[in-house]
Amino acid sequence: MKKLVLIAMLLSLSAQADDTGLCDKIEAIKKNSQQQLERFTLTQFSFENNAHDLAIIVHNVNLPAQIQRVTFNRGQEASSCYFKPLAFSQGGDWGWHMLWAEAGGGLFFARMDDEAWVSSTPKRLSKLVPINPQFLIKNQSITVTWQQVENGVKANMQAISSDEGRSWNIGVAPI
Repeated sequence: MKKLVLIAMLLSLSAQADDTGLCDKIEAIKKNSQQQLERFTLTQFSFENNAHDLAIIVHNVNLPAQIQRVTFNRGQEASSCYFKPLAFSQGGDWGWHMLWAEAGGGLFFARMDDEAWVSSTPKRLSKLVPINPQFLIKNQSITVTWQQVENGVKANMQAISSDEGRSWNIGVAPI
């Protein structure tokens, strides 16, 4: 039993050591099925083989931190922040909605089940750098609005999903 506790403590310490704290993060708190408060952090995390990816870190006072990977093999340089978390919201009772920008440009959305910890394939909503992105969830409808500059012209954009982010209609936002 002492070995298991020691292993759990070491895993918790290594999880915290790989979250450098240099990159942006967003946090949310919710109660789990045992009515315990858990803290969820969406941030860049350093994995094995020098891979830096977006992850959700689950902190529970009674358990070691759990690291749940959202992206795979997106960044290789330790000194760079590849991801800028923009929005992180609970999706009903099944998991999370996540919105982020990547350093190379682009606005991305993914869903993550918080039982099996499986992420949907990230959906690219824009190839350009988003300006002032906003995230609105109402029932199963999600609306993301942002501005982007292309060829010197600023455009108001929006992406709308009526099925909790499984599919999107993307276009210029009405004025």
